[in-house]
Amino acid sequence: MPLVLLSFAVALFGSYTALDMGSRLRRATGKSRRFWLIGSAVVLGSGIWSMHFVAMLAFKLGVPVTYDFHLTALSLLIAIAFVAIGFHIVARPNASLLRLIVAGAIVGLGVTAMHYTGMAALILSGRALYDPVLVAASVAIAVVAATAALWLTLNLTNTWQRIAAALVMAFAVCGMHYTAMSATSFLCSPGQLGLSDPHSRTVLAAAVSVAQFMILCLAMVCVFADRRFELLAEREAEGLRRANAALTASQSAIRNLLDHADQGFLTIGPDLLVEEQCSAACRAMLGAEPQGRPIVALLHGEAAGARASDFQATLESVFRDGGGFMRDLKIGLLPTLFRRDGKTIKVAYKYLADSQRLMLILTDITDATLLAEAVERESLRLQMIVLALTEGETFCALVHDYRKFLDEELPMLIRLIASPGMLTDLKRRLHTFKGLLSQFSFSASPRQLHALETEIADGAIPGAQAATRLAAALQRDLDNISDVLGADFTSTGRRITLPHLQIQQMKEAAKDLLAAGPHAPALQSLLQSILRLGGLDVKSALVLNSRGTAALAERLEKQLAPITVEGDDLSLPPERFAEFFRSLVHVFRNAVDHGIEAPEERLAAGKPVEGAIGCVVSAKDDAVAITIADDGRGVDRAALEDKLRRAGATDAKINALTLEDLVFCEGLSARESASEVSGRGVGLAAVKAELENLGGSVSVESRPGKGTSFSFRLPIAPNSSTDNMAKMETLCP
Repeated sequence: MPLVLLSFAVALFGSYTALDMGSRLRRATGKSRRFWLIGSAVVLGSGIWSMHFVAMLAFKLGVPVTYDFHLTALSLLIAIAFVAIGFHIVARPNASLLRLIVAGAIVGLGVTAMHYTGMAALILSGRALYDPVLVAASVAIAVVAATAALWLTLNLTNTWQRIAAALVMAFAVCGMHYTAMSATSFLCSPGQLGLSDPHSRTVLAAAVSVAQFMILCLAMVCVFADRRFELLAEREAEGLRRANAALTASQSAIRNLLDHADQGFLTIGPDLLVEEQCSAACRAMLGAEPQGRPIVALLHGEAAGARASDFQATLESVFRDGGGFMRDLKIGLLPTLFRRDGKTIKVAYKYLADSQRLMLILTDITDATLLAEAVERESLRLQMIVLALTEGETFCALVHDYRKFLDEELPMLIRLIASPGMLTDLKRRLHTFKGLLSQFSFSASPRQLHALETEIADGAIPGAQAATRLAAALQRDLDNISDVLGADFTSTGRRITLPHLQIQQMKEAAKDLLAAGPHAPALQSLLQSILRLGGLDVKSALVLNSRGTAALAERLEKQLAPITVEGDDLSLPPERFAEFFRSLVHVFRNAVDHGIEAPEERLAAGKPVEGAIGCVVSAKDDAVAITIADDGRGVDRAALEDKLRRAGATDAKINALTLEDLVFCEGLSARESASEVSGRGVGLAAVKAELENLGGSVSVESRPGKGTSFSFRLPIAPNSSTDNMAKMETLCP
């Protein structure tokens, strides 16, 4: 009885271990699948064989029994092979019922074949006889029980269910064995009875069982180790799933936040194509799906231009060249404002060093830009109204002169533009009126004048429609103030209404009376006032023509202290000197644009943050001296000489030029491109032309980093000399 129980224990332990290994076979792939298939087949096959061997030792025949080695080994191989085939068939995901039945039949038949092969290995003095009915019953028990055990293994997962499956398999093996043994009878010779040794059988059974149990223990260690690793892997996988879920939720929250932000976020790589991850606001701003499209075309439009080419070249150099400092410097050169399809988009740049990508942050500032433009227009309108009220005579005189220029001078200059000097005169007149109208905060007229200057600079010959365009722009400017000042303000706003001839007669009479002899103080003062009647006050004229510098400085983001005018009180004939003082607007505007530095540059140079421009007026014998000085960066002589050199001037001719020659040279500017403020080299040339008409002279003194001063000398008596102008026209290419 102990050996019978031992045989059942061997079958149960082997079945549990093998079925547990077989359940892992279904989840395994590749090499691990082959390992579990071979391992489970060896464990279950050897367990069945061990159970059979122990059970055979428990069977008492009463005669000496030995075993044929080859048949015994074959019985073991049969058990292992049939189990391996059965597990290979059924141990697949979602195995069908047919596969289960076939696998159960194969395993059952393998157990039966192992048993009867093992019986055939018996060597004894006699022979075995079999009952066919019981043999068939043993086969049926093995097949049905093996099929049931496999089904339980594949469909039940917890420990107790696996134990139940092992019990079924153990009963299948033991049931088949003892049924088969019941079907077997032995016919032995009487002389050989009683020769068997029960003690030796017990020792042999114990040795086989211990060996089998060691195999099973090793298999169980593998199963437990695999289960431990599987548990750790499941925990790690669960942790990764939770982390992935948290990351997905975080990404979703960030994308939701970015998609609902007013700003757009996108990234580009060295190919300058927009990458997949970009916020919804980008599509709304750019009017297209940006992924995979060139950023240059998205911001500039499909039409290629110089600005788009410069933008692309700078972007490429950001990815291609230099380290952090050079890269940041180049990023600072990238444009930040783009206008496209009626929208104004502000762009900020951030280089992502880890991924070597450039992030663009887009902000639609169309509404803010339109509002700022409307505020600027209204500010200019109010400034224009204030100036028209406070400087009514000068304002109306400017409008009158500009209208006269449009009606009479401009058509004549256009007709005679091919004549020598006419094109130069036209450019000077346009540039001067642009500066004067800007001083009084006109908006449309300076822009239209600038556009006409650009056309002429590009080689176009203005036609009769040019005057029409300029007149329409002037009318738009005047319409802006007509609701406050009235439509007829410019025709009635003059403060002096006496005819000019009458004023001259009054002045001649006063001069004769003063020359006749001494008079009472009151009469003397009255006669002197009459002599000054209608005169051009030099200080007032300087203040008037410098009035727009504060607005210009603000526009250029510079700071400027109030302009000072000091010196003698002088009055000059306006009919002779008015045009010269009007041209001085270019001196003041150039001082702000070219001379005065930006606040940060001034602070770095140890200067006050506010730039300074000062004027000094003095009477010297038969002339008037006027000095206009600033404390800016000074004249860049080298830049001017370089431009002359590029224009074809020889070094000998350049070296012969004084600083005055360079500064007042027609068409020469330190700027590489023209703006509405300066850059054409016309403004100061216009000043020089008016100065030469008066027979005056000018000297220029400039110190790098300290400033520039213009000293003008105006002879009071008429002078027709134009020698200096001729020199300028000869030297300047």
